Amino acid sequence: MPTEAQHRDAAVALFAALAHPVRLEVLLLLDDLGEASVGALQEATGVEQSALSHQLSTLRRAHLVSSERAGRHVVYRLADHHVAHIVQDAVLHVREQDAP
Repeated sequence: MPTEAQHRDAAVALFAALAHPVRLEVLLLLDDLGEASVGALQEATGVEQSALSHQLSTLRRAHLVSSERAGRHVVYRLADHHVAHIVQDAVLHVREQDAP
């Protein structure tokens, strides 16, 4: 069973994976769309395919997204509902700080 220190280290790794503009944008898109192919994510973000694949790989390793092959395409979705809550709460927190 993991120790509290291991849980904290895992939480730090989770926040590190979130701490990139492209990765956060991808997570927000997947939260909105439900799922999307690499091509759709590339079109929505404007990020070069190789750079986007690298960011998606980071998100997969952090267990923030899951992927599934659908014919010639790979489709991504958020790993679970907790990811949506983390991202939504972060955005809400920032918006509240900007409110008068």
